[in-house]
Amino acid sequence: MRGWMGLCGLVVACAGTDKDSGVSGADGGDEPVDLVTSLAEPGPYAVGFRATEVTYDSSEGARTLRFTVWYPSDATDGTHPRYNGLVESTVAWQDAELAAGGPFPAHVYSHGHQGYAEASGFWMEHLASHGFVVAAPDHTGNTTFDGSERLTEIYFLRAEDLGATIDTLAAPTGDLAFLSGAVDLEGLTASGHSFGGYTLHALAGATFDPDLIAQCLDGTDTSSYCSTMDDAAAARLAAGLTDPRITAFVSMAPGDFRLFGASGLAAVDRPILHMTGDLDPQTGSVAEDIWGALAGGPHRRVDIAGGGHQTFTDFSGVLETFDGLIEAERGFRIVDAYGLGWIHHQRGSLDATALFDGSLEVDAAVTLAD
Repeated sequence: MRGWMGLCGLVVACAGTDKDSGVSGADGGDEPVDLVTSLAEPGPYAVGFRATEVTYDSSEGARTLRFTVWYPSDATDGTHPRYNGLVESTVAWQDAELAAGGPFPAHVYSHGHQGYAEASGFWMEHLASHGFVVAAPDHTGNTTFDGSERLTEIYFLRAEDLGATIDTLAAPTGDLAFLSGAVDLEGLTASGHSFGGYTLHALAGATFDPDLIAQCLDGTDTSSYCSTMDDAAAARLAAGLTDPRITAFVSMAPGDFRLFGASGLAAVDRPILHMTGDLDPQTGSVAEDIWGALAGGPHRRVDIAGGGHQTFTDFSGVLETFDGLIEAERGFRIVDAYGLGWIHHQRGSLDATALFDGSLEVDAAVTLAD
């Protein structure tokens, strides 16, 4: 596969790394770069960004998604995008030209409840700088400007949105035609935050608790998951939402354990990096239940001391400001290093065993588990 090779050694990257190396240092110079620095620092590419719309046929009919993509570029100037009209990037270049070469490996992302496609923009930019094409949709009806209501349909439409995102990368047209022939879907990986973590678990093969579905149908449970549950929705969920095209996952501060239960999560059949923060006020206790169900499989856990729910988004230190919260840039570095390391390790483009068995330390705030 063009452009992706292992490191010369487990701890030291090849001297003289360039854009044809799977992992490289920030400056692309001739000095050897240690593995942690290689993973934590920006890669050799500039980052291009584009936003458009994609319409696909969902199980609920035609569905239109705002669709965003980051990609390797050689751009040196231009205009920085303002993500969702909220956060101005200081890294990405709007509508920049795609870098020469490729095809480039692909990654897809699922935002959290009331989030938006670019909510973890720091992470998307990091992957693109290391040579990935990264695509993320807005989950229509569950974004920042849609309100807090969750209907039953969103619990399966989110997974369908990611499936449509993969289909779009496989056959890009219109505003995305510039990606034609430039995306390699072999070894496809995915990440997600919060409700996006739930979405990943469903895509990874987790099965839904049949007793909870029955309680929805008989009116015993009146949660949002059950709000518009009918026989068709129940059948859709019971059939499962797995997508075998995704080979590995990075799940950040995920929630909704009870929708699967321990036995449902035990059905996950592909490796997950379970990333959590010990000060997460939203999914902290649920993180332990999720990890209890995953532990013992091909999965790993990275828990960040001082990590909050937003440590994994661009709103770290903005939406959460409580005492003990880890500094945003420090948290981003942890996410970037372990997330990219996990993706490369699962793709076979480097052996990152030392990163996940604790032989190499990224930050003293991290606790590992397997």
